[in-house]
Amino acid sequence: MAEFDGTAFSGWQRQKNAPSVQACLEDAWQSLTGETISLQGGSRTDAGVSALRHVSSFLSASSIPCEKMAIAWNTKLPPALSALQVREVGKAFHPRYDALGKSYRYSLARGPARPAILRNQQAYVPGPLDLLLMQEAAEKLLGEHDFTAFMDQGSPTRRPIRTLHELDIREEEDRILVTVTGDGFLYHMVRILLGTLVLAGQGKLAPRKIAGIIKSGDRTLAGPTMAPQGLLLERLYFADTLFGRDAWPYPDPRREEKKEHLYP
Repeated sequence: MAEFDGTAFSGWQRQKNAPSVQACLEDAWQSLTGETISLQGGSRTDAGVSALRHVSSFLSASSIPCEKMAIAWNTKLPPALSALQVREVGKAFHPRYDALGKSYRYSLARGPARPAILRNQQAYVPGPLDLLLMQEAAEKLLGEHDFTAFMDQGSPTRRPIRTLHELDIREEEDRILVTVTGDGFLYHMVRILLGTLVLAGQGKLAPRKIAGIIKSGDRTLAGPTMAPQGLLLERLYFADTLFGRDAWPYPDPRREEKKEHLYP
């Protein structure tokens, strides 16, 4: 499990001519041990998107004890990336395909002037936002829906039906924090959901129209894709506890099958 500042990378997945979290971790491990590994990531975050608890898996023959791997790994990693914890899992485990859900947090800065110190951790929206209207719109998005209208072009998925279990919006000083938990997300889906909620908060989109947008499947009717800097991957969830507080809390028929993959 690792955390990283996404503004230092061009996304999680290795790329030919740009820095990525995957390449940084793999190269650091090779520098540390001389061993070449191939990480399987639980979430392919976009450029600028950060993570608190990103999970990857890899095969290793290193003699470093599992409980000491993170500390050793960090001696070769830059300040924007930290290995937090390593544990042994079953050979069939894959953090992407065995994940039962994810939680994201999006931070919206408000006020008369844009922020400077935290500009890479939050998006700035000038002007007032009506929190009650945003919360009313959020309620219309909860549950199982075909979220095609909230997906940007370029997504490889053939499964647009997803379930949102939580869409919590709260004020904290001069910012609005939005927490989204679901069984999966389409390409840019969280950022488009936020763009839609912002339109509602600005009075430009009536919450009652959300159902029609979902039914239409028309991307042009939903809100804009918000900036990646405000987005934070908080947690991946699995069939049972892996790193603490990450057991999927909702009933799920996939649980028993996926649980078998966790254990060596």
